[in-house]
Parts: sequence; structure tokens; C-alpha cells
Amino acid sequence: MSGALDFTYKYAFPSGLAAANDGGAALSLATCDLNHETPYFFDGKVRSPRILGDMLVTLSDVVRTHFFLPVPPLLDPVLTSNENLLRLEGFSGCCGVYARADLPAEFFDGNCHGRGTTNVDFNTPMRTALMRLRDSEDVRFAVGKDEVALTKGNHKTVEKKVKLPVRWIKSFSEVQAYQPALELKMEVSAADALRFCRTLPKSSSTTKTPKYAISVGRSIRLSARPQKGAVKFMGTHRVKVIESLLPRAKSLRVWADDATGTSAWEVLFPTGSFFLMISPEVFRGFSGEGQALSALANPPSDEIVAKVRAQLKWESEIAPETIAKKAGIKPADAKAALTVLGSRGLAGYDVTGDRFFHRELPFDLSKVEQLQPRLKNARKLVEKGSVLNLGQEKDATLFQVPGTDVTHRVKISDKGDSCTCPWFSKYLGERGPCKHVLAARIVLEDEPG
Repeated sequence: MSGALDFTYKYAFPSGLAAANDGGAALSLATCDLNHETPYFFDGKVRSPRILGDMLVTLSDVVRTHFFLPVPPLLDPVLTSNENLLRLEGFSGCCGVYARADLPAEFFDGNCHGRGTTNVDFNTPMRTALMRLRDSEDVRFAVGKDEVALTKGNHKTVEKKVKLPVRWIKSFSEVQAYQPALELKMEVSAADALRFCRTLPKSSSTTKTPKYAISVGRSIRLSARPQKGAVKFMGTHRVKVIESLLPRAKSLRVWADDATGTSAWEVLFPTGSFFLMISPEVFRGFSGEGQALSALANPPSDEIVAKVRAQLKWESEIAPETIAKKAGIKPADAKAALTVLGSRGLAGYDVTGDRFFHRELPFDLSKVEQLQPRLKNARKLVEKGSVLNLGQEKDATLFQVPGTDVTHRVKISDKGDSCTCPWFSKYLGERGPCKHVLAARIVLEDEPG
């Protein structure tokens, strides 16, 4: 997925750390939403300044890094706020690493002043200041600034013009489709996890060589060979970014989807957590995976999607069953609608709590015309009337779908779909369905009975 959108971050002031009136430190994050407003979300004291600094620096490491090219873009992460949680999310420049820092209300002494989603300014001076935070300090933390409107003559406006990659935006919709398939494989103490991370090579020169995390008793070890229960991952340097978090952490939980090779590394603190999810291969970004396509091929009605969206109130935990009851619809329809909303940047998914959450990305997704090219091409095949149902064969339905200079045979089954096209032969469904399978599923769903 190529292409980029011209995007401008407009911050009313640069994020940074300054001396507070009470002798402590004041950390302020500047905000910028889609309308270039500067929402004010939070103001309070940090109970664990060093952990906050570690998490934000690590998040900064991810969003400013391209894990297989030497020159990374610098993109600012997204923050979602409500009364219970401050959640910061971002992707690496290559879109193969997703990072999320969850800061619950118990992390602070303070009050939430609003709900919403915004970009936050992550600049180099702020990053340097974060590294100096100490637990012995009194640190005040603010997201946005309530008095900006009253001091326009005194503040410094920060404007960043960037080429926002389409793949970076699309990755938000894809990563929430991957997470439900993740399974918890192991949980180890932070001390064991730190020893494990110290064994990981720093170099990216072995990005094509798989490694395995294996559980040995209550500890975790690195192995070059697969074995039962092992978590396969590519690019040890991508996992190594959590190493600096572990000295002050409580434990590490490792999640994985054996079918796709996706893994996630969740660092748990006494309060709060850091979630790092990596793609199956270093050279594969989440943007091109297509895991959400099957659900999007046969979405619920616009009316159902609208009913579900009307129920979203910036919650950090959303159960489809609860939404379904409020909206007067079936739980399955509510879940499907949340998946559709996720593809539009209006919802995310957190596997650690098995819940969706509401956030609205501060980007204009209506300007992105080619977010789902496979689905668009599948619909074109259906509109042409060129998808032919050949009938049943045992437990599958067979279809004939035209390709480029050849006709493909598609098999749709509860046990798994297949196609004779080169895409399916290469990936065997690991990167989502091909356009021919999508077209067949659309036709099958639309048939009466």
C-alpha cells in the first residue's frame, strides 16, 4: 500500500517538561485534533513518574523507527481520553509494529476534563526530558492546556507538515482485526523477561531468520528451533524495544496467533501496561494484511452500524453484548458493526481485556480512496455478474471467478476457503482472503435462503 496524505499537526505549544511552581516538574503534552483544535483532556500529578517516562519514551522509539529502512519518518501518536483511562497508540514507520500505552485513572492524582481522541506532540526535547524523570520528583501531567485560548499572545505555535502514509492510517483498522485471534501463551516475571530481552540480538541483519520464545518452567528462553508451545517471531530488534521497560515492571505476558505468526508482548506494571504487537515478518506491515476483509465483505446494514455508533461514548471497554442490548440488535450484529467501525478508525480492540474501545482517529479517512483495494476489486467482480456459483461439493460451495487471463476456482467452506489464484497459493490465507474469495462470499451471502 503506497501513497500518503498531506497532513499538518498544529499544536498551540511544544510538548515539554518545565519547572512547576511547587518546585516539582510539569510535563505537558500538546494536542491537535482533526479540526486543528487543541482539546484539553487531563491535568493531575503522576504517581509513578519514572514508569510514565519509560512508557512514553518507548512509544516514541516505536513511532520514530522504521525497522528495515535507515531513515524513519517521525509521526505523532494518537491519544484517547475518558474518565477511566488515557490510552496512547502508534505505529512504526514501517507499520510492522503497533505500540499502545494504557494509563488508568489510578496512575494519577487528577481529573479528566474531556473525552475524545487527538494527536499529541512528541518532540526530541520532550523525549530527552522524559528520560530524566525520577520517582522522587513531584511531576504534574497535563494533556492539552486550558489557558491557551487566553494567552494567545504568549504561547508558541508548533506546526509540523508531514506526509502521513496511507498504510499508517490503514494499520489502525487492520490491527484490531488481528487481535481477537491472539492467545495468551505465557506469563513470566519481569526479571525473567529482562534476562530474555538481554539475549536478543540488537542487529536487524537476521530479520529473515525466525526465532522462538519458549516457556521453561516459569521463565522464558530464546531458541533457534521450534517446539511445542513456542512463540515464533521475526526481527528480534523489534521485541528488544521493551527491554528498558522491564526493570520497573511486574511481569510480561506473551500473546501469539500460530496461524498467522503475529505476536504481542504485554508489559504489566503495578498500575498500567504497555502493549507491543509485531507483524509476522519484518518486511510486512499490518496495513497490507487484510484480516478485516471477510467481515467487511458482508457487513451489517447501515442502520445497524449507525445504531451501534450512536451508543459509543469514548468507553475504554465495550462489550458487544452490552451494545446489542442498548441498541436492540443481536450481539453478532453488534460485533460485526464494531468491526466495520474499526475499519473506519472509529473503534479499536484490546485482546488483553477481550473488549472493543471507542476512539475516532484525528484523520480525515474520507480522503483515502484505496484503503481496501481487494474489497473494491471484489465488488467490481460481483457488479459485473461474472461470479458463478457451481453448486455444492461435499461440505463446500464451489465458485468460478474470473482473474487476469484465467478463470479461478474458489471453494467456500466453514473449514476454510481456498482459491487457485497466485495470491492464495503464496499466502494460503495468512494475509486475509484474495479478491476472488471475497467476491464469492459476497455472492453467497446475497443469495436467497
